[in-house]
Amino acid sequence: MNEPQLHFLISAPRSGSTWLTTALNYHPEIFATEQRLFGDFCEVWRNNDGSTAPRITLDKYASAFGMHYFYQFMNRDYDSFVEDFKTSFARFMLHFAKNRTGKDVVVDKITPYPGTAQFVVDEIRRLFPSSKIVFLIRDGRDVLTSGAFDWLLKDADETQRYRFFVDREPGLILNRFFDDPLVDRWANNWRETIDALDAGKLADCTITFEEMKTDFAAASGKIFDTLGLKNNPEIRTACETATTFEAMTGRGAGNHRPTAKARKGVAGDWRNYFTKDDGELFLKLAGKQLEQAGYENSSDWVALLPEQLELQQSD
Repeated sequence: MNEPQLHFLISAPRSGSTWLTTALNYHPEIFATEQRLFGDFCEVWRNNDGSTAPRITLDKYASAFGMHYFYQFMNRDYDSFVEDFKTSFARFMLHFAKNRTGKDVVVDKITPYPGTAQFVVDEIRRLFPSSKIVFLIRDGRDVLTSGAFDWLLKDADETQRYRFFVDREPGLILNRFFDDPLVDRWANNWRETIDALDAGKLADCTITFEEMKTDFAAASGKIFDTLGLKNNPEIRTACETATTFEAMTGRGAGNHRPTAKARKGVAGDWRNYFTKDDGELFLKLAGKQLEQAGYENSSDWVALLPEQLELQQSD
């Protein structure tokens, strides 16, 4: 019997990782999922339906669990117990997945929580040195735009964007879509993920959201080759066909639904929502990373942005 393999897909949130994870499951050798193993993180977040739920990693759970466990009777101290607990659980889940799916390769999707990206990468390299890392990059400005829409209902405290896109308040003209704290939150999270893998230089395979949109077969083929798996047109087509925007949402790419998880399915939509203030702030927070990732080669793009938006309900 083959030993199961564990590999990782890392991206900033709202970069297409759910789309890619779903597609990978149509490969006959891959089970792709999300385990949230790494990162010292636990926060209670609001859900779209108004309820709340914790976002917690195994790292955080293990550190709390160990506080009440009688590890001293295992000839362990606290730190060694927590380490054993984490690695044992991760290996258990790997074999659990193989036994339930019959697939030898598990790909774990990670969108690092704020402030955890570097730790995530360091832990993977320390605990699973033979695992491959696939890095998925999307233009950080599109990440910010997608994130703002994804949090419309979570940030439903009478923001203007909520009143405009959800309440559809008559007569409201939206002159600015973002606000400074929102730009700060998403630009920093995107920057941290880019920095953790040096814009993809430290990953075993790097692909972009934009590459997936233009040639999904080529992008997925790079991943299969990196993982040493079967890579033929039939497999690539199966992965692509099952996960087109239309197949996953029932509507065509570009058909905008502001509060849908898969909102629009296009690249470059940020241009419809950035003002000059937004561009200047994003440039300050993550302009270097935007150039490192190949999305710009200067700061000239900011000068092309409007002073304010004039979005109306008819838009």
